[in-house]
Amino acid sequence: MKALILVSVWAWIAVPLGWGVYQSVQKSMPLFTGHIQAAAPSR
Repeated sequence: MKALILVSVWAWIAVPLGWGVYQSVQKSMPLFTGHIQAAAPSR
């Protein structure tokens, strides 16, 4: 029973953490691949 609770608590933390890491990697990939879009000039 304690093992089931422990696994569910770890999943409760790991899933959102993993999603955040995944999103961060996806958004930072242009920095490392050189495909940075030019920003629109500000006035």
